[in-house]
Amino acid sequence: MKIVFFGTPNYVVPVLEALHKALKNRGESPIAAVVTQEPKLSGREQQKTFSPVDAWAYQHKKPIYFNPMDIVTENIDAEIAVLASFGKIIPDEVIKYFKYGIINIHPSLLPQWRGASPIQATIVSGQKETGVTFMKLDPLLDHGEIISQFKDEVFDTDNNESLRTRLFERASNVLVDLIPAYTSGKIKTKPQEHDKATFTKQLKKEDGFIPPKYLEAELSGKTRRDKWEISWMKVDNKPYYSQPTVYNVFSFIRAMEPWPGAWTSVKVGNDTSQAKRLKILKAHLSNLQTTTNGPQLMLDEVQLEGKSPVSWRQFTEGYPNAKF
Repeated sequence: MKIVFFGTPNYVVPVLEALHKALKNRGESPIAAVVTQEPKLSGREQQKTFSPVDAWAYQHKKPIYFNPMDIVTENIDAEIAVLASFGKIIPDEVIKYFKYGIINIHPSLLPQWRGASPIQATIVSGQKETGVTFMKLDPLLDHGEIISQFKDEVFDTDNNESLRTRLFERASNVLVDLIPAYTSGKIKTKPQEHDKATFTKQLKKEDGFIPPKYLEAELSGKTRRDKWEISWMKVDNKPYYSQPTVYNVFSFIRAMEPWPGAWTSVKVGNDTSQAKRLKILKAHLSNLQTTTNGPQLMLDEVQLEGKSPVSWRQFTEGYPNAKF
């Protein structure tokens, strides 16, 4: 069976590699073609940077396309497709082109956290369990029928990168058995419970912002009773609100790591000085128990706007009058 793979970033390459190795027919790779994002220009010399999926396909001498419609116009011989973090909308004509449709690998237990940032939302919301959904793609956002799901634990030390890597590596192993079972009719799809859907948006740099009042409170071991609005997460079509506890602020920092990165604003001069961006590069929770809200948030490494990364101790010594 021939497969078209839609994907772009490095963490989906294990999925592509697993399909290539495990589903060979008489020694021939099942990968008919890949569709990925176009190369980007980067650096002073504006050199082309190719996606990891592009690089894999080039190495294995597989056809590479950047427009999903090219699969139809070029009449690529494939019965099914797999999509994993492709980054573009797939036209309905392309979805219908494949006999068995397109299997979308989504790193959450749908209908929870549809959209572009499910792993970050999982960590921000403090979930102890998440998983991966294999879904039959339809034209709506993460709306299609569920083929299969598996669950996985969320560790207190997980950040966006570690959880994402673990989920996609496990998904690659599950998928190689799932495709033969699905195409042979052994698996029946089931509709999602659409009324229980929650949503996420594509993150921007600004979304890593922690209001200074919340960070200041947690660094000093205080508790705030107001709610923190996180607009890129939607529950019941309303912004998600988080209680700014020490655990939730720390979870937010981990969810933003490594990109877009957590940051806040700080004044390093007098009260009339302009606030500057302060990136929070590393943090942890102390083992010291307080009488109010348990462990205290400890910053390890920060980077002031326009400066090099330094330890939190170096920052406080260099800017003793800094105020959030």
